[in-house]
Amino acid sequence: MSIHLEELRQHLLLPFTITMLCVLLFFPFTKDAINQLIEITNLKIEDMIVFSPTEFLRLKLYLSLIASILVTHPLWYRGIYNFSEPGLNKEEKKMIITSFSLGSILFIVGAAVGMLYLSPYIIEFLLEENNQVSTKLSIYQTIKALIAISIFSGFLASLPILILTINGHTSNTKKLKKYTYILIILVIALGTPEPSMIINLIFLIFFAAIMEVTLLFTGVKNAN
Repeated sequence: MSIHLEELRQHLLLPFTITMLCVLLFFPFTKDAINQLIEITNLKIEDMIVFSPTEFLRLKLYLSLIASILVTHPLWYRGIYNFSEPGLNKEEKKMIITSFSLGSILFIVGAAVGMLYLSPYIIEFLLEENNQVSTKLSIYQTIKALIAISIFSGFLASLPILILTINGHTSNTKKLKKYTYILIILVIALGTPEPSMIINLIFLIFFAAIMEVTLLFTGVKNAN
């Protein structure tokens, strides 16, 4: 076990190092990114507040990390693939390469659509109950909500590819659903800001619907 962990560490050391360097590289540009993100929601940065002296710094670090992962994610894929390659047959190698490539494209397209078109409507929906609430918005939580919507939208777009990939390793419907729901819950837990129960519920419904439709079209048989 320790030998495999050491081998995995070696494969992931390069993407981790480059990701950390990108965090430092992108950090000076995060202030402009924050202004652009606020404009997407039709809010004004003057109406935002911070609740602690370190909140704005944490936000800039958070955006730097997200941008770094977005840029370096092919290296992470490559590291994981290189680690897994000795145990894969020819068909599995082809399937994983195709899934990583197509899944990445769908994720980026979905994330962009979510950020530019979906997030303004969701933010407006969350604020429509109180016209004055915009003056009390935390800039940290607002930006994290935008990022969460974008991540969920990207994951939503790439979910069919993920299900097809998992389906290639198991024909058991219950097991497939279990693995998919575990991953969905993990994405929601990691990509969600604190006050986001409504966003969680909305995307969880969409995730479940897309999973069921994908299973229907792939013709997965119930193993019961």
